Amino acid sequence: MPKQVDLVEQRRTIAAAAVAVIDKAGIDGARLRDVAAAANVTTGAVTHYFDGKDAVLEAALAEVVRRMLERPAPATNAPFDSASCIELFCGYLPLDAQGLGEWRVWLAFWGRAMTDERLAAVHRRYYEEIVERITHRLSTIPGAPAQQELGIYADSVLSAIDGVGTRATLEPQSWPAERQRRTLSALLLPLLTTLANGTREV
Repeated sequence: MPKQVDLVEQRRTIAAAAVAVIDKAGIDGARLRDVAAAANVTTGAVTHYFDGKDAVLEAALAEVVRRMLERPAPATNAPFDSASCIELFCGYLPLDAQGLGEWRVWLAFWGRAMTDERLAAVHRRYYEEIVERITHRLSTIPGAPAQQELGIYADSVLSAIDGVGTRATLEPQSWPAERQRRTLSALLLPLLTTLANGTREV
């Protein structure tokens, strides 16, 4: 009997390999044969599952976003606590080697998306998913405002994460995990306190 191949799992294996290759070589330096070698498959297998380099890049970004969205989240009925909420958001930062590699892929995709409307649409879609996850967490704050207003705060949270994450990705030696956590906490604590106290102004 021929070996049965799990198509979804095989695509994810190749996508994870692409994340590792792009992390080391960048998008321009990442070759399909390098992705194939990292995934322990043939180059033909890569082109069988993906229609060219941009498709592999999209899959790599999808893998990064999947990892972010699958990270553990507190139960929806857990009482709100600013410290645990900030720690949850810190989980999106490049706190370790794997996170740094994921952020390098994310930023590389930014560069491509600026001049490619199709990739920009993919980028926007993933941002919407992340904002939705952040909005859901903020909605657990007692007395939280309506969804539309919460979206503004979620955008603020994501902007803070983007800022700290970008600095840490570009200057990893100067931005260890503890500095990232302290900086994000300093940015988010006033916002979360405002939401929790019901004294918000937008």
